[in-house]
Amino acid sequence: MMKSFGKMEYCWWTLIGITLFNTFLGEQFSSSALVSILVALTVMCKGLMIIDHFMELRHAHRYLRLMMRVYLIFFPSLIVVTTFL
Repeated sequence: MMKSFGKMEYCWWTLIGITLFNTFLGEQFSSSALVSILVALTVMCKGLMIIDHFMELRHAHRYLRLMMRVYLIFFPSLIVVTTFL
């Protein structure tokens, strides 16, 4: 009997789906602001999922979790900023 999917497996499949979506964007569209913004947003989502579910920082100290979230919001934001420079 197969074990049913748990929350971790759903997160893992979601990460794979987001990665494939980003690959599709990179292959189908030339460089544009919209693609850069979408990639930055998906990178941010992936990072937040990873720190919550795979790094198990959901129950970590509030300061440590905040620092990781700021990091994952700041660097994808730089991708968006460089798009418009």
